[in-house]
Amino acid sequence: MFSLRKSLEFSTKQSLVDKDNNFILILLSVTSFIVVFCLIGSNALYKRISYQDKVISARTTADNQLKANISSSNTLQSAYDAFEAQKPVVSGVSKNSVMVLDALPSKYDFPALVTSLSKLMAISGLSVQSINGIDAEVTAVQSSPDPKVIPINFQLTGSGSYGAVSTFISNLEKSIRPITITNIAFTGSDAKLTVTIKATTYYQPEKTFQITQSVVTASGVAK
Repeated sequence: MFSLRKSLEFSTKQSLVDKDNNFILILLSVTSFIVVFCLIGSNALYKRISYQDKVISARTTADNQLKANISSSNTLQSAYDAFEAQKPVVSGVSKNSVMVLDALPSKYDFPALVTSLSKLMAISGLSVQSINGIDAEVTAVQSSPDPKVIPINFQLTGSGSYGAVSTFISNLEKSIRPITITNIAFTGSDAKLTVTIKATTYYQPEKTFQITQSVVTASGVAK
């Protein structure tokens, strides 16, 4: 009888211990799950916050750039209007803006250059023998977001009196379009000279405004 009672007490205690162990195991499992879930959630939330910070930063940068562009545009428009309202700097020119385009064309147009040089030679009293250069209109840069002055090399040959040659060189120097003479060669006499001139003129491509889009990724901003 005593042995049976002792056995029953031991069995009851063992059962309670097993229940406690099971409860602890379940509690540890649930706790571990909650901790892991919180860690994963915290990491995802951190990445989300970091990404949103990058988006806000990129948007702020774009907004500031837009405001600066609008301000620059207004300033440029005011300066242009004031320049256009002034009396033309060069006589015979209708507007100052036309003068600027004549001085530094925005397009590579070699045939137009040949026509202009031929007219200048004729006015100076020179007979045109040849005007040579590379007509690279197909491959020339006609527009750019960051335009630079581009040289156009040419060579012309004309004939006339010494006075006509002198007048032509003087007219080249007075030309509204910048022309740099690199070499001059003369043959013949004062009554009839043949002059060959190597020179360089310039043009500046039109400026284009590009609106770009940026993609914000987890690692940064990609163009």
